[in-house]
Amino acid sequence: MIRDLAGQPGQTHEVACDVLIIGGGTVGLLLATRLAAAGRHVVVVESGGMSQSGETHPLNEVVLLGAFYKGAESGRFRCLGGTSTRWGGAMLPFLETDMTFRQSGWDSEWPVTLADFTAYQGEIERLFGLPETPYDRPEILPAGAAFIPRLAKWPPFKLRNVATLLDAQIKAENGPAVWLNATATQFGFDPGGRLASVEARSANGGRLSVRPAETVIAAGAIESTRLLLLIDHQNDNRVFAPDGVLGRYFHDHVSTETARVTVSDRTALNRVIGFRFEGGGMRNLRFEPSAGLRAAHGIPAGFLHIAFSTEAPAGFDVLRSIYRKIQRRDRFSLRDAAELASALPWLSRAAWWRFREKRLLFPDNAIFGLHAIVEQEPIAANRIGLSPQRVDVFGCPLATIDWRVADSDITNVAEMTRQFVSAWRESPLGRLAEIQPAPPEALGKALSSFGGVYHPGGSTKMGASPKTGVVDKDLRTFRTPNLSVLATSAFPSGGGANPTMMLMMAAFRLADRLKG
Repeated sequence: MIRDLAGQPGQTHEVACDVLIIGGGTVGLLLATRLAAAGRHVVVVESGGMSQSGETHPLNEVVLLGAFYKGAESGRFRCLGGTSTRWGGAMLPFLETDMTFRQSGWDSEWPVTLADFTAYQGEIERLFGLPETPYDRPEILPAGAAFIPRLAKWPPFKLRNVATLLDAQIKAENGPAVWLNATATQFGFDPGGRLASVEARSANGGRLSVRPAETVIAAGAIESTRLLLLIDHQNDNRVFAPDGVLGRYFHDHVSTETARVTVSDRTALNRVIGFRFEGGGMRNLRFEPSAGLRAAHGIPAGFLHIAFSTEAPAGFDVLRSIYRKIQRRDRFSLRDAAELASALPWLSRAAWWRFREKRLLFPDNAIFGLHAIVEQEPIAANRIGLSPQRVDVFGCPLATIDWRVADSDITNVAEMTRQFVSAWRESPLGRLAEIQPAPPEALGKALSSFGGVYHPGGSTKMGASPKTGVVDKDLRTFRTPNLSVLATSAFPSGGGANPTMMLMMAAFRLADRLKG
């Protein structure tokens, strides 16, 4: 059942439930439908509406205190389905090394194992229509190579939007009660320190008062952190602030193009690195540093991939635009039809290439580059806080982000690139293209001005105790026993892959705990 709080201005509603989920995005809906199917009474409050037309949302406004952080507003969506209405779709579990290798000097210890997450891998793959084939493809590079070739899995566009994927479960008679345009603004506690009530409001005066037995904040890394800070703000900083962990250790993957790729054999390169069609979805190739390379050179987790860009829109861009409209559930226009017609020559060749090679054909005007996406060191000084002056439309403080790219981050990106270029040249792939690294000073300038790639973490991180983390290994906050956080902000480190699939598996794991 879906209701809109903004459609009832000035009215107040009161409900009680087993589980309140703050955030109706990617993992909030996964958790809600799984719990509802198990017979739990679930309420979801989502601060956005059915969809978000623009690329930014006014409630995502933050105050930047450090360097420019692109992920502060970009890549964040408030609507039913959240970021899944826009995300690229790459799904890939971390490597065991990502959670067990202790980078020298880093405060990033995981209190859980990879197996705690991957126990749910098969369920996630079946839900999104992913093939149950291996992620690692060692045959692409010689045995013992310094990098591990891996193929991420991308669901079909029509299945990437979680709101579309779970539409029947959301609207079912026993489904979760979803309230749109309902922003959590007030948190009340009982004398025993348990979260007893949450008030959500719409901008036009609607109010929803919820009395939950359990509450899960699943509002994205930045907003989930802000809401915990808001709890402290409303309770004289007595809940989380004394431990000095909440908001700190904020990190992202830092990324930029690190080398120009000059192609020698375009057809052969297309067969190796071109997007692969498998089942109803796609797969793309990336290279992650091996455990041996990381230990020998002190390189953090991350990955590199060869990507193409186009200086002017072409057939590929038209096709991608149409598929993204399908993902957002937008309508086609006459302009879309006209652009599609103009792209028919390339589309015809691409269709044949897909049938023959099961690959996406490179655009005719493609320019190739090597991109590095590298885990950033979790530093306590990189943090999320609350603004003492600026507030949102509900009178709640805006989030502040004090974030910078460290010299060590730049060094790590340069070193990972150098190691990969060496491995590429020494392998059979070296005959397909020449890779020329950018100078270190150019990397430093690009990383410092570009910001992260929308994979924030660390600011409500897992830990073994309140002195090392905000949440425990089961995502339960140490200081409020019936409050959990389901966001990448709970991840102590970034890992070598996009964190979305790991968070989805964490949602299923959390659901099994709350079902009990």
